[in-house]
Amino acid sequence: MFFLLSKIFWMLAAPSNILLLLAAAAGLCLLLRLRVAARRLGMAAALLFVLIGILPVPNVMLRALENQYPRVGWPARVDGVLILSGGMNLEMLQTRGVPAMELSKGRLVGGYEVARRYPDAKVIFSGGSGALGGAAMSEAEGSRYVFAQMGLDSKRQILEQRSRNTYETILFAREIARPRPGEVWLLATTASHMPRAMGVARKLGWVMQPWPTDYMTTPSGISGYFQYPVNLARIDMAMHEWLGLLVYWLDGKSSEP
Repeated sequence: MFFLLSKIFWMLAAPSNILLLLAAAAGLCLLLRLRVAARRLGMAAALLFVLIGILPVPNVMLRALENQYPRVGWPARVDGVLILSGGMNLEMLQTRGVPAMELSKGRLVGGYEVARRYPDAKVIFSGGSGALGGAAMSEAEGSRYVFAQMGLDSKRQILEQRSRNTYETILFAREIARPRPGEVWLLATTASHMPRAMGVARKLGWVMQPWPTDYMTTPSGISGYFQYPVNLARIDMAMHEWLGLLVYWLDGKSSEP
């Protein structure tokens, strides 16, 4: 139920969808000659456009997330690395035989560099399908294909294919890993996603070191003015993570808001 409700909620809460709905509602009000309502809705849409398209608000929101968990350098030893799913186009892989990756590209590369540096470390990729109606192939299966192209021995790959959201990816992976006290585990995921993932790991009692990937902002400075196409995608990503942090905390799935 949580998975279904979260998907429906995000359809309504995504800033890009809100902008579209405001513009559509303003147009409908004009057709119905509701000029005052149309003007107010149009002003709201224009204000939102300025905030997410002209001003660097998306980058500011992402930077606040990305700066929370920097990489701390290579540990003396690593017992395992957990790579979280997120953004692999499985339909493209199935129909064209070529992986099309969005956020998961950096996660796979980050996990692979850990696996190569620590040849005895366990390598777990956790992720089923985040599609509302499910999918014929899991992201874990897709990762096997990509790792094979990179040259990672298939015997080292441990796949978790049941999970459908961040909480489940870590919960089910923990059941597989059975981490023991004193073991060193790295968590590889997108930098902006790391606060939520680390909050879940702490809630589940799994001590992990962050290994963030896919940075989109620099540690400081201001950029992102007048980049509407880029900012539209980034504001959705940033809002998704901030809302996810809040909802997970309220639902008891994370140790931090």
